[in-house]
Amino acid sequence: MKKRNLLIITLLIINFSFAQENIGIKSEIKNIENFNIEEIKVSIEKSKTVKETNEEKIQLFGTLITPKNDFDKILVIISGTGKITQIAHKYLTESLLTNNVGIFRFDKRGVGKSTGNYNDDPQIYTNDFISIYNEFKKSKSVANKKIGFLGHSLGAIVTIETIENNIKPNFLIQWAPPIGKPREILKFQIKNGIKNYDNLIVGKTIDERIQAIDFANKLIDKYPNKNAWELLKIGKKELKKTHIKKKAFSKYLMPDKIEFARMDNTNTYNEIDFPTLVCVGENDILVDPIASENSLKLIDNYNIDFKSFNKLNHFFEENDSLNTNDWNIAENTKRYIVEWIEQIQ
Repeated sequence: MKKRNLLIITLLIINFSFAQENIGIKSEIKNIENFNIEEIKVSIEKSKTVKETNEEKIQLFGTLITPKNDFDKILVIISGTGKITQIAHKYLTESLLTNNVGIFRFDKRGVGKSTGNYNDDPQIYTNDFISIYNEFKKSKSVANKKIGFLGHSLGAIVTIETIENNIKPNFLIQWAPPIGKPREILKFQIKNGIKNYDNLIVGKTIDERIQAIDFANKLIDKYPNKNAWELLKIGKKELKKTHIKKKAFSKYLMPDKIEFARMDNTNTYNEIDFPTLVCVGENDILVDPIASENSLKLIDNYNIDFKSFNKLNHFFEENDSLNTNDWNIAENTKRYIVEWIEQIQ
């Protein structure tokens, strides 16, 4: 129990404290002299925040690293929740570069070199990614290359949202992705003792909090065209039929949360027509690996490969050796990803 509690606390710290010093690409990558480095930056004049206010001009920065010898593939890495700089996933990056796969990573807004206020709202993150990706595509180094996306957790949601905006990669890797309705991760994390949503969903017991989420989601699904204020008014009336209190879910019925609750990527996964790898860690307590596998079985898309890694957590590390600050994922996982990319024609 102590070990599990320690893991949960560690995951919480990691999930919200990914900030890293930008020690520089040159000191990060071994044998950097064997690769070309190109900085990619884009300016975004105005962008809406979660509070529906406009944030003035910001700049996003990324780095494209490519082998100096011939290569034909580039992997774009989209990180998950947290203040993650572009030097995350450095060991996977080294493995891929060593095996002749180019890499593009970027600093999220408000992190590393990128300016603006840090924001992990899925829609804002998606819009930011599309902006810097379009700039990345202008590079001469990208011409005639097969481009893949690797999205981790929230990054996996962003890749699917990007595809829904008609920007399709040549291949796709989804690492710990919420498949179907991403909102289901709330209940999964609450059941696993994760405290992320303590202020969002209020209740004395886990069961009370799950009932509150279910009630709110039923409202959202029943009235797909209603806004947050309208849903709160309707919910207040329908609460009379239940023992649930309004305060249990009122913060959940906010515009950005409702937008997230209405997401359903099932159809997008169903229509994927390019090589895709979905990989999960069997000990993931943040995104349900069994639910992901079951959802894919129902989708039954022959373009999608599924891989579950034994004894690994959300970050593809063993629970008793969590070291996500270095993003040094398990060796067999790095090897599997590299070999899967290599076999793409």
